[in-house]
Amino acid sequence: MFVKKINNHLVFNFLGVKLKIRYDNDSIFPYKRKEKRIKKYKYVHLMNNGIHSINILNFINKYFDNNEHCFVFPCVMFEKTKQILDGVENVFYCPINNIDLKVTDKIIIHGLFDYNLIKQLYKHKKYLPKTYWFIWGGDLYNEPIDNKEIYVKSHVSGILTSFDKDVYEEKYGKPKSYFDVTYPHGIDISMIKSNKSKDYIHIQINNSADETTLEMLDILSKFKDEKIKISTILSYKTVGHQNIQMQIMKKGYEIFKEKFNPLIEFLPEEEYAEHLASVDIYISNQNRQQGNGNATLIHSLGGKVFLKHDTSVYKKYNSIGMKIFDTYEIPNLNFEEFCAFDEDEKQKSISILKERMKDETKVNQWKNFFESDIRTKCTTNSDIHALNGEWGG
Repeated sequence: MFVKKINNHLVFNFLGVKLKIRYDNDSIFPYKRKEKRIKKYKYVHLMNNGIHSINILNFINKYFDNNEHCFVFPCVMFEKTKQILDGVENVFYCPINNIDLKVTDKIIIHGLFDYNLIKQLYKHKKYLPKTYWFIWGGDLYNEPIDNKEIYVKSHVSGILTSFDKDVYEEKYGKPKSYFDVTYPHGIDISMIKSNKSKDYIHIQINNSADETTLEMLDILSKFKDEKIKISTILSYKTVGHQNIQMQIMKKGYEIFKEKFNPLIEFLPEEEYAEHLASVDIYISNQNRQQGNGNATLIHSLGGKVFLKHDTSVYKKYNSIGMKIFDTYEIPNLNFEEFCAFDEDEKQKSISILKERMKDETKVNQWKNFFESDIRTKCTTNSDIHALNGEWGG
């Protein structure tokens, strides 16, 4: 058998039988293509696909030294993400061992979901003392696959999270270091242009599709004759919740008829900002930290937010003086109580939240983390040798 490359195709000839297939170098050999030269970086960010990755990448490049930071996407990228990041000099699509980690001060993992990455970190434990985990949510709340994952997550040098420190401690013990650090909001208040008055109360349930949306639709059914609009996000589903979108649509239309507004496609940022600005009441019926971007933007514009009192976000926000309402109380409320929001409490919450959302606040959070000492303890010569080693194959 022999193989020839002709234009954008591979031609296989085996015993006189020819097979011609389209040749796509990126998908067939995703790491064989020629990469731009990767120099030495002080901070290496291991990234996930998704809009959150793009937002934090642009934020760090805007406010910090691009020559000190690089962003590595170790998985094959979504084409849309690659298009958005096209031409950004310190972004790389390659396996981790293409990066010289022995000269790196800190390795920051943005969402620790990738089991292949966990296996690499377990194999090369020497890098865990300078590895930090920015917790996304599901990467902490989902049960670990095996002891390798437990080891890696419990031995990172520190965690970055505004809400989930207590949850981490319950699962993996006290972290070696902790930083209250948040991402920038992808949706900005400046995107909101319209301020249309309306004669109904706009309610949004959750930020993604899961079974708890079905439960909340039933709870809110007592308000079906009120002047309301019920929105919920069906453009993606919570991990582990399969085939749920159609169930939500069926129940939503059965109960609320034309008052039900499922969002079944991803909206451009400006359009989604307009949507969130029109929401009067946001309800998270989910059992963990999730959809915080939706909640904070709505709340910063004066909307009323319900979260479950046993979630980390509820505890955090109420501890700093914000007025967040308890989702568990909704079954006991009449419509007037459900909509009521004391003006003084509202303005206090808005003030606190807008301060937290400022770029200046977030820059200081990240600056504090980047400039912090690496908490490494070397007790033996072998430990010191390991810390100076290379990633290897």
